Amino acid sequence: MITKKAIAAGAIAAALTASAAAAAQFELFGQAEGWNVFTKTDDKTCVIETRRDDLIVQMGVFANQEVGYIGVFTHEPDGVNASATGNFIVDFDGDVFAADEVIMEGNDQGYSGVYIKANNPNFISDLANKKTMKVIDTERVFTLDLAGTKAAMAMGRECIAAANS
Repeated sequence: MITKKAIAAGAIAAALTASAAAAAQFELFGQAEGWNVFTKTDDKTCVIETRRDDLIVQMGVFANQEVGYIGVFTHEPDGVNASATGNFIVDFDGDVFAADEVIMEGNDQGYSGVYIKANNPNFISDLANKKTMKVIDTERVFTLDLAGTKAAMAMGRECIAAANS
């Protein structure tokens, strides 16, 4: 899992991720400050998503609700390299976390990208409360303005409660 200034995340199996994404049924639950919140009706979880600068950023929790994830996806033909392995480094205004990245190539909508798992409360708090997230992987660096993330995460929790009631 993500630990501050240390590599420790477990991998999401790429085949499992690709097949789960293809089978998932998404329904819009709501919108919060630039983020869309979707219910995944196949497993009663929810996904928070924003599209910025030709990237899609998604986050949510797995069905057991013990581990979350964050992923970044692109339509770029060279968006990911399936043979590449490495660290996915996340910097929230100076608080640095690292994890093993898991690559997903070409889902049914043509997006490729990486996922990491997260269960570190400090990571989750920084994601909700910091201003920017700088992501560094083996191929590129990008910065995401985190405006609205806290509200979207709150709506994500409402979505999960509604999906499981």
